[in-house]
Amino acid sequence: MTESSGTDVVPLYGPPVPFVTGLDFDPKSFVASGAGGSADITDGQMNFGVSGQVSGNNIVAIGGISLNEGGDYTVVGTGTAATQVVGGAILAVKVTEIDGVAVAPISLSPTNASVTYNLVANAGVVKPWSLGVFVDVEAQLTTLGVPFVVGATKAEVVINNQLVAISEAASVSFIAKKDFVIGVVPELGTLPEPGTLGMAGLALCGIGAVSRRKRS
Repeated sequence: MTESSGTDVVPLYGPPVPFVTGLDFDPKSFVASGAGGSADITDGQMNFGVSGQVSGNNIVAIGGISLNEGGDYTVVGTGTAATQVVGGAILAVKVTEIDGVAVAPISLSPTNASVTYNLVANAGVVKPWSLGVFVDVEAQLTTLGVPFVVGATKAEVVINNQLVAISEAASVSFIAKKDFVIGVVPELGTLPEPGTLGMAGLALCGIGAVSRRKRS
């Protein structure tokens, strides 16, 4: 897993806590703020790999990949709807292995989502925001006519994130990302030949999944 940013020093997301089918981050410095007419943008990119597992003829494939994130924002002062905060995310997936066999990379259609809050409609201090995106790997492979028995067993993932804060002469805007969760929907199946080995869970980014969830 690697982080990069066109605007800020990394890391922005912080270390993850793994759970059975994903990773949970609690970012500490992924923020954007503006005051007195200034504006700020914080850009973050995360690249990582997702692997299912192949054990004999038994497979845990990647049915889908999700991103859910949220935090808080503040827009206060005197001004117009030009005082605002924006948060957005793009989730892109490239499949590189199907049913345990390497394939030429298959780029799936990315998904995106965004939220916007302004001084006129959403004025306030420490108000919550959230968004979510999901790439249905299995459905997209089917739509593309890609043959498979169980599904994708390796994929490369890119997440692009931005927070934007815009202020006016007598206003303040602030937005922070406080929670960032990557999840994988597993697909369990067996290839036509009989197999005798059972499956173990699902591995993310070379990190062995652990059977525990982070406590809030």
